[in-house]
Amino acid sequence: MNFTQQDDSEDFYLAKIGDHVFVLEECKDFPKGLSHREHLLENEGMLFNFNDPGDRTFHMRDCLIPLDILFIKDGKVNKIYHECQPCKIDECDKYIGEADSVVELLGGTCKKNNISEGLIYRHF
Repeated sequence: MNFTQQDDSEDFYLAKIGDHVFVLEECKDFPKGLSHREHLLENEGMLFNFNDPGDRTFHMRDCLIPLDILFIKDGKVNKIYHECQPCKIDECDKYIGEADSVVELLGGTCKKNNISEGLIYRHF
């Protein structure tokens, strides 16, 4: 596996979004997420699982690489923010969506692979 993992987590999932498959590391440190990660391959990402659907807020503070942020609700891509840029200040842009899961992918991955809102999402 080529995942550029930085912690002791061993919880990985295969996720299918439309016709594309990704290897997702489950986030165990929600505030940190992909912060300080220097590299991410196009088929890699991070999965944030929540128990119930609700409004979720993400930001790019302390991130080093641009990300696509996908809000997933009831097995479908509900909202996508494309190529969210790293933020080095205290007041960063907020990315908000209703979701029971959120996926972060390398910035530009969704546009390059025609991943759009409404596509079916599954992880296993």
